[in-house]
Amino acid sequence: MEPREEQTGRQYPYGPAAIASAVVLGLYGITLAPTTAFWDASEYIATAHILGIPHPPGNPLFVVLAKTWSLLLGVFRIPVAVRINLLAATTSALTAGFWFLLAHRLVTGLR
Repeated sequence: MEPREEQTGRQYPYGPAAIASAVVLGLYGITLAPTTAFWDASEYIATAHILGIPHPPGNPLFVVLAKTWSLLLGVFRIPVAVRINLLAATTSALTAGFWFLLAHRLVTGLR
């Protein structure tokens, strides 16, 4: 069984990871595409909007998540392309936070 944080005395930098995610989300928000882009981005926006099937392998999880995200953000009356691009920016920012935590774990050592 894995020891608890209190037992090991190890501190996890959740605050700095959240700040890193917020900074990345801010940068992505500033540079967010206002409409569809080239190649796959347009295809995924369109298929998420109609809940269709993009080219193989299809990425059904992304399509379902994007459709749900789009419906939830629909109350703000922003274009569908911006909503889906905002989903991609948000998930990428969360990924940056996870990478921050992973890098911290690797730098401080695996104990």
